[in-house]
Amino acid sequence: SSGINAEYGGALTFMVGGESDRFAEVKSYLDHMGANIIHCGPNGNGLVVKLCNNMMLAISMIGAAETLNMGIKMGMDRKLLSEILGKSTARCWSIDTYNPVPGVMEGVPASRDYSGGFGATLMLKDLGLAKLMADASESPIVLGNMANQIYDELCKDEEFAPKDFGVIFKKLSEQ
Repeated sequence: SSGINAEYGGALTFMVGGESDRFAEVKSYLDHMGANIIHCGPNGNGLVVKLCNNMMLAISMIGAAETLNMGIKMGMDRKLLSEILGKSTARCWSIDTYNPVPGVMEGVPASRDYSGGFGATLMLKDLGLAKLMADASESPIVLGNMANQIYDELCKDEEFAPKDFGVIFKKLSEQ
């Protein structure tokens, strides 16, 4: 986890499930690929954390995209709005590290017509798996279900499906 820039910079976070002694055996190898190598407990817990992370990320990206779109449509400068939100209580990774608005940040998918990055279809897949996990654990995920519906609708459009999941901003801004 941690995004495409972290991948290229060797700063990924690895969430690993498994027996403690086996984790200790592989950690030194993972240390070469990431900055944060975290043992999450028994087998399967790494996946649990990854799905929780991606569900939260999808919800956050939708919220960031809606908010930025509204502010820009109300006349705010996209860079100034992003700067203020990135320094206020609205601060989140989707605003200050992976901003979905073209022309705000260099090196993020929004600066490349949403190419590269984490695909919208992959996000939809993870949201579907998170939904199965929530059903199995009888955990309510009202916003997770809404995010799943939003990305499901987004991925039905051939223009948006192959793009980075931040393309939700583009879809909203065109409505």
